[in-house]
Amino acid sequence: MPGQDQIKQAKQCLNMTDLRAGIDSLDRSLVQLLAERQRYIERAAEIKAHRHEIRDESRIADVLAKVTAEAARVGFNVAIAQAVWTTLMEQCIALEMQQFEKLQRAK
Repeated sequence: MPGQDQIKQAKQCLNMTDLRAGIDSLDRSLVQLLAERQRYIERAAEIKAHRHEIRDESRIADVLAKVTAEAARVGFNVAIAQAVWTTLMEQCIALEMQQFEKLQRAK
């Protein structure tokens, strides 16, 4: 990401300006990654043939388990990770449902 090499690591930050610059840079990166994730969700709405396929409880559990394991591995607070991904998945399911219904009406 342009300019990211100028962002200090958290432990190198000596003031709030440096910390906030690092957080802002990470937020921009996260938004880009989430936008890419959204494109996969939108494509799923195009691929799935039936409305009941959109909410897949076993997939939700699988994703949450993987995220929980990865959070623990990298030292990210597991409770935060679980809350963020639970919300993320619910919002993505809602978006996918909207996209699916829109595509079905267009047929």
